Amino acid sequence: MDAGKLTQQANETQTAIDQGKQNISDTQQSLSQTTTNKANVDKDVANKTTNATTANNAVSQAQNNVNSATTVQSNAQTTLNQRQQAVADLQSQLAAMPTLKVDKAAWEKAVNGLVPADQIAAMTDAEYAAYKQKWYAYCQQFAEQSYSDNQYHASAKDQSTKVSSLSDLTSAQYQELTNFALNLINQARNMWRNDTLNTKSQIVDLAIAKDVAQAYSDANRDIATSGEHLGDALDDTAAKYHVGSQDVGNWISEDWGQTFLSNTQKINGYVTMADLKSSVMDDIVLMLFGDGGQNSWGHFYDLIGGRSDSSDYNNQSYLGLAFDKFGALHITQRESANIGGSTPDTTPIATAVSVSELKQQLNKAQTAQTTAQTNLNNAKASLTAANDTLATARQDATNAQSELNAAKTKQTQLANQITALNNKLASLKTKLANDTTSLAKIKSELANLADAQAAQQKVLDNAKARVQATSATLATATANANAKTAALKSASQTLSAAKQVQAIAEGNAQSAANTAKEAVGKAQHAVEALTNANQHVVTAKAQLTAITDKLNNFASLKQHSLNELTSAQELLSTAKTQLKQANDVLNTQQQKLDVANHSLDAAKLALDKATQFVNQCQAEYDAAKAHLSKLDHADETLAAAKAALEAAKVQLATSQTNYQTAKENAADAQQELTDAQTAAADADQAYTHAQKVLRTLELQASLEVPTVTEKPQQSVDAVTEVVVDEAQADSVSDTPSAIDQTEVTTATANVAATGHNTANTENVAPSLKRLTPHTPAHSTTAGTLPQTGEASENHLAVLGLTLLSLLLSGLTLGRVTSKRRIH
Repeated sequence: MDAGKLTQQANETQTAIDQGKQNISDTQQSLSQTTTNKANVDKDVANKTTNATTANNAVSQAQNNVNSATTVQSNAQTTLNQRQQAVADLQSQLAAMPTLKVDKAAWEKAVNGLVPADQIAAMTDAEYAAYKQKWYAYCQQFAEQSYSDNQYHASAKDQSTKVSSLSDLTSAQYQELTNFALNLINQARNMWRNDTLNTKSQIVDLAIAKDVAQAYSDANRDIATSGEHLGDALDDTAAKYHVGSQDVGNWISEDWGQTFLSNTQKINGYVTMADLKSSVMDDIVLMLFGDGGQNSWGHFYDLIGGRSDSSDYNNQSYLGLAFDKFGALHITQRESANIGGSTPDTTPIATAVSVSELKQQLNKAQTAQTTAQTNLNNAKASLTAANDTLATARQDATNAQSELNAAKTKQTQLANQITALNNKLASLKTKLANDTTSLAKIKSELANLADAQAAQQKVLDNAKARVQATSATLATATANANAKTAALKSASQTLSAAKQVQAIAEGNAQSAANTAKEAVGKAQHAVEALTNANQHVVTAKAQLTAITDKLNNFASLKQHSLNELTSAQELLSTAKTQLKQANDVLNTQQQKLDVANHSLDAAKLALDKATQFVNQCQAEYDAAKAHLSKLDHADETLAAAKAALEAAKVQLATSQTNYQTAKENAADAQQELTDAQTAAADADQAYTHAQKVLRTLELQASLEVPTVTEKPQQSVDAVTEVVVDEAQADSVSDTPSAIDQTEVTTATANVAATGHNTANTENVAPSLKRLTPHTPAHSTTAGTLPQTGEASENHLAVLGLTLLSLLLSGLTLGRVTSKRRIH
């Protein structure tokens, strides 16, 4: 190889070496920067790993909080359900327990009188008689209103609890009935007395009442036929159990009330607890609010504890009750025990919760329900917040994981770059070393070539002389050149091998890049899986929101149902009022029809009599005219007969006019009655309870033997027909109609009387619930009622009170002579 080529080759190799050095420097700088970047990325990966761990821990904690909040909400919902059930149970108990409804001011007026006592004392006898009649009428009106306002409403349990016979009542059932009575009586005591001194009951009181009722059964003493108390039996029972008081002695009081339980048992073959409680409530309501007039509020004072100024007003009283074989109710009371001996078993009966206690429990339950609702609302809010926090934590965890994955990807990329740069740097260094070696060799060859050229020049100078030496030298130079050529070829082969090593390194780098790409794909799949999981969380949250909405809708539906129930109850109350109004109209129109029918019959009878009298006068006139020639005073006789005939004709015309008027009035009354009956039928459809009363009356009227206790079971039409027939019979006499003359005392409205064991008893007014068999026939003069001696009013009043008694189903009660009123 000549020097020019070697020089050119040396220059090229030097340029390659310089470029290689520059490349090495650049690669080292890139490697240093990449290493720094990787160190920063390593720190970032470490931080993001910590962040991802923290975010995942937050997700776990948030999930735990959601689970806890869900449990709290579930518990709160369960508690609310329990509180709501407790409120519903108490409301049901309170609804089944009767609550007395009474206008206290009207009650005080009925008991204490319409005017103060000093005004009554200043009245004349006539003024007092008029005042008493007005007062009795007020008491009657108050009794009717109070009875109407305090009707018993049976529970399903009481309706389904059957007793085959009154004698089969258990001690537990008597205790239940006693608690029922105590609830009513103590409500009245609290309202009237304005204190909390309640009547109580002990086991001995049930035994006392049972013995008293048995004494009446043994003596066949039926309230329906005799209202006289068995004073000796009361004394004996008080002495037997060593109880009493009223100035300390063996003593018990008794309130005696009639019921229809025996008839109910005959018809149905059994009585229910609803029948028993209804009878007890009817008796007590009538004793408390319908005991005015002739009874002077005796039962009322006995149950209420006497007058406020009496010595025993603040004494504790104990009550028992029992039924005799006739179905009559006996209520006994006493104040003390251990009189003249030891009273057995003064253990209190199993007491039932009172209305006031139920109301207190209901208030507490409603407060607890409100608290439970608040807790549930708070739990729902906490659950919503926890779910929001969980969603946020999951999103934060997703973001942290995404950032970590990105950082790891960048970390991997930088690591790959560092590896590639290291490989490149090693390759560049190898190439530089090879180029440097080649340059050294070339320089050596150039040096050798210069030496050879110098030697050659020296040989050329001596060419001629030393050709052989020069040829040998040339051969040596040629051999050296060949050796150098071989060395150059070896360098070329070394360079090719280095390039193959570089290609292999680049292949390994591509494989690492593919592996990294697969890792990135796997990471993307993981991200997609996490995204799907988040979507499931969102779906579950939506489902939870839907369930919460359903719970809220359930509360709304429940409130709507309660509103509908309240509306239905208001409609029922309105229907009841309309029924009562329709029945009042029906009664009024029936009375008008009775009066019109009576007047029509009387007018028809008068017309018949007038016609008969005219015919008689006409016959006398014809006879007088035939014998005119035979009579000494024919003209005077004829004139008198003629005048009598004319008078009879005038009377006939008047009677015909009256008959026609009465007939028209009867037709009008009949039409009014028909209209009233139509209105009553319409009202009856709105209030089914009235149908039950009428069916019961009609069924009882079907009994074959109409005893005194069965008379109240006659239908309203049958009683009306009897009274109308009597009114028509009265009109036959020549005196004015008894309808205009007779009076009936308001004592017929006295539905109860009290009694105790004293021998001094008074007569009892007829009951609203039984038709006394001793009522005298209507006469042409003002009549009096049996036992009371009060003047009776007209038949219309009798009919009205009879119908009213059947409607109210009141009870005849016993009497007591103690604690008399000032009137």
